[in-house]
Amino acid sequence: MEEQTAVQENTGSRQAETAFEPPKKRRINRSVLAENLWGWFFVCFLVIGTTAFIYFALVLSVWMSFTNYSNSSGTTLWEALKHINPNGWGYWYKFMFSPEYTADGTALSGTGINERFWTTLLNAVIYMIGIPIGMALSLFLAVLLSRDIKGAGAFRVIYYIPTVASVVSIAVLWNNLFGNEGVIVELFGTRFLGGSAFMQKVTVVIMTTWKGLGGSVLLLCAGLNGVNASYHEAAQIDGANAWRIFWRITMPQLWPTIFYCIVTSVIGGMQIFSEPQLLYGSYLVGDASVDVTPFVGMIYGYYGQGNYALSSALGVVLAVIIFLLTLVQFALDKRRDA
Repeated sequence: MEEQTAVQENTGSRQAETAFEPPKKRRINRSVLAENLWGWFFVCFLVIGTTAFIYFALVLSVWMSFTNYSNSSGTTLWEALKHINPNGWGYWYKFMFSPEYTADGTALSGTGINERFWTTLLNAVIYMIGIPIGMALSLFLAVLLSRDIKGAGAFRVIYYIPTVASVVSIAVLWNNLFGNEGVIVELFGTRFLGGSAFMQKVTVVIMTTWKGLGGSVLLLCAGLNGVNASYHEAAQIDGANAWRIFWRITMPQLWPTIFYCIVTSVIGGMQIFSEPQLLYGSYLVGDASVDVTPFVGMIYGYYGQGNYALSSALGVVLAVIIFLLTLVQFALDKRRDA
């Protein structure tokens, strides 16, 4: 009994000593620390750039849209940000949805830009007609190039060249092809660049579809290479034809790639600016001639006139439209999966 008591006392004393021992200093793994530091070093540039040029710029643009900051205001940016627009909160958002002409066509000075707003927004939507056309062509070409045919790699490079080519060089090429004395005009006898607003829009749609074809083809080829071939073999054994195999097996596995291409194309399509601007020159925002002007063209037009608050408000509206379109696409995709 005495021995058991002594053992218990010794155990208790050891536990007490252990409890009051200072924690051992954790050794730093120098290789892991160096790896983490290098990782943060390379990531910090992206974080700083994204914060400064996207998040901070977005907040500043939203704030500016509620002011009256312009080239003629006579104040600096930081002074203008201290004061709300004297016409009231959200004045520019009311301005862009207010009419600028009466029913008989008389201009209403300083009332709004409603007609230009909807015309340029519709132009941007029309230019996006090339997205489904380009997706169908890209899928067709990707299926052909995924076959074990001779020279498939060379054709992939050829189709991808317009994607990495300069927009300026493509615009020069299009001017030579679709201009009044171009090859296309001589062949078809129809004026494109110098014709009606409809033909001018058709020219831009053809140009954007051709330019964006290579990127989609490359992504879809990569997606087709990732399709499980065992499903195809099983379907062939069951007697399925080529079309049923493609529609029932290939397309569901390829859909994530197609969905990515559609979402990014819609985001880029709503922001189209360079192609029409290079083909048709500076946009005429000062008057009603906005037949081929996309929405971003109107934003740049008012920015060039020095109306920074209005252009910021238009940019915020464009961001909201793109965000809603993206949400709708994700909702439809989720419903399709369900």
